[in-house]
Amino acid sequence: MRIADKAKRKELIQMRQKQILDVASGVFSKKGFARTHVDEIANLAGLGKGTVYRYFKDKKSLFLSVVDRGLESLKDLVLEAMAKEKEPLDKIKKAIETYLKFFEDNSSLIGILIHEQSEFQKRIQKRYFDHYYEHINKMEEVFRQGIAKGRIKKIDVKGAVGILTNILNGLVYMWQIEGRKYPIAEKLPMLLKIYFTGIARDR
Repeated sequence: MRIADKAKRKELIQMRQKQILDVASGVFSKKGFARTHVDEIANLAGLGKGTVYRYFKDKKSLFLSVVDRGLESLKDLVLEAMAKEKEPLDKIKKAIETYLKFFEDNSSLIGILIHEQSEFQKRIQKRYFDHYYEHINKMEEVFRQGIAKGRIKKIDVKGAVGILTNILNGLVYMWQIEGRKYPIAEKLPMLLKIYFTGIARDR
């Protein structure tokens, strides 16, 4: 097979995989793993069932590929956003903004990560924390840089980052169960103000 033909075949495979994963993400989010059928995903993607199985050996493989793709994308976007900024506080702000924007653009993934209670929940949690700790470790490093530069108070870094993560996850969760009635990114200014400066008046 010529190099050009190999390149075209690789491009076709990537395009088909994305096409299937995009549709599968929406269906799994609405129905969960158990009630989702590969036939439905194939029909919505405009493909034959056999074509889906050519790229994903079974429904389980397809489901976990949806999860892996989403988490990998989130991690890469957050790390890339932080890398573009120079100042620690700007890095933190950009990471928060990117996190919220990601789930606004990929709301179907929320249902899978939060509501899916299938036999794969432990696997999902493991994959989540595999990606989570990679960008959390980077975030903790940014906090330490901020402390060293005098931009951030001397605080418990792990605790501060953990609280920030819980705030973000809680915000995304509530946005989902309330029906996504507003752009979640509009909460960014208030979130930054509360997290960076607190709610109490200076004495």
